[in-house]
Amino acid sequence: MRLAAPAVVAAAIVVLTASVSVAGLEEPTYVVDSPTAGILGHAEYLLRGRIGPQSAILVAGEIGFKSVVQVGVSFGMQGLLDRADVTVNDQVGFHGRLRIAEESATPAFAVGFSSQGVGAYNEELERYERKSKGFYAVVSKNWRFILGEFSGHGGINYSLERKDDESVNMFAAADWLLFRNVSFLADADAALNDGSDERLYGRGGIYVDGAVRVTYGQNFSMMLVFRDLTGNYGPNRRVGRELEIAFVDLF
Repeated sequence: MRLAAPAVVAAAIVVLTASVSVAGLEEPTYVVDSPTAGILGHAEYLLRGRIGPQSAILVAGEIGFKSVVQVGVSFGMQGLLDRADVTVNDQVGFHGRLRIAEESATPAFAVGFSSQGVGAYNEELERYERKSKGFYAVVSKNWRFILGEFSGHGGINYSLERKDDESVNMFAAADWLLFRNVSFLADADAALNDGSDERLYGRGGIYVDGAVRVTYGQNFSMMLVFRDLTGNYGPNRRVGRELEIAFVDLF
């Protein structure tokens, strides 16, 4: 019953926006957390903010150049709307991506770097609760069919947060665009680099997140995230909820 309220909210968003015009966010650059091979257009910028459990806030901005490269920064804190002290992440996230190949009969291919993880930053272990992607390579492929559009994404990554585990990791994601402006998202992180002996974070399994994204017009989107559906997060196995607002435009 604890998921009833978020499910109702998600359903209400879908119903209330069923008549909204076609979205302009045609090439998403990320799913829930996983990057795609998508790139922002030239002089196009993306601003987004996300709020989650413990009043955690993440804000990010990225800009595209020549429809081939995009760069950006992000910043997070916890407890912003709480009674306790605000905890600010010591690390600023940096993002960069280069598209190597456009999609044709074969998937699009991109390489990039992201130092922004999920949750609070642990100074002792020098890592986020869920590690940043670090250096990564990703492929993306899109299909159109009668029930909408479907895109699949997969990649490998090597995080620089390697004090407790230096393993190479893998990730995968899917995006199903339905009702012209509503997308259902799934994001999986193999967590092969989350092997801390203390099991402070991952329990040895994979992380799976789900989300519903609704776009408004050509520039605006909202996303309701259901975090850690597999209960792999060690300190708390209950599903977390997050809300994101994003805005895309041209300079």
